[in-house]
Amino acid sequence: MLFVGRLVPEKGVHFLCEAFSRIDTDFKLALVGGLSFSQDYVQLLRKYESDRIKLLDYVFGNDLEELWSHAYLVVQPSTMEGLSIALLEALSYGRCVLLSDIPENLEVGEGCAVSFRSQDVNDLQQKLEMLLRQPELVKQYEARARGHIQEHYSWDKVAEHTESVYRGLLSSGR
Repeated sequence: MLFVGRLVPEKGVHFLCEAFSRIDTDFKLALVGGLSFSQDYVQLLRKYESDRIKLLDYVFGNDLEELWSHAYLVVQPSTMEGLSIALLEALSYGRCVLLSDIPENLEVGEGCAVSFRSQDVNDLQQKLEMLLRQPELVKQYEARARGHIQEHYSWDKVAEHTESVYRGLLSSGR
């Protein structure tokens, strides 16, 4: 299992660590990210470090690609977010994503990700356990992920939408 992002409180990684630490599984959780003026928060996360929960620094290039490609599940437990690049990347790699139900996450993950109630460790734990018990469900979400990203967030789609905005502005005389 994988989390990728800055290690700051609003990313909700402490909720993920708490929920994962309650689960009896051979799976490991990799937390990929680094400090962002958040030394105290990272110290809190280090308390969860074990043979099952690994805190990694920032990872780039081929190493990050390997993590995305081989993750059974990607978890995005943010309590507040903009448009999460990590969420877009996870879906573009065809990963099953478990995300908090904040509007920004739900908009991106519409129909292609599993959600849990934001900041609810018990709900997060239940959803993690459900996905561990149901690999066929994970496969269903994986199948939806790539197509969803290509349909809604590909560079071609972004360029089309941007061109449409400019044409609209030009035709309205602004």
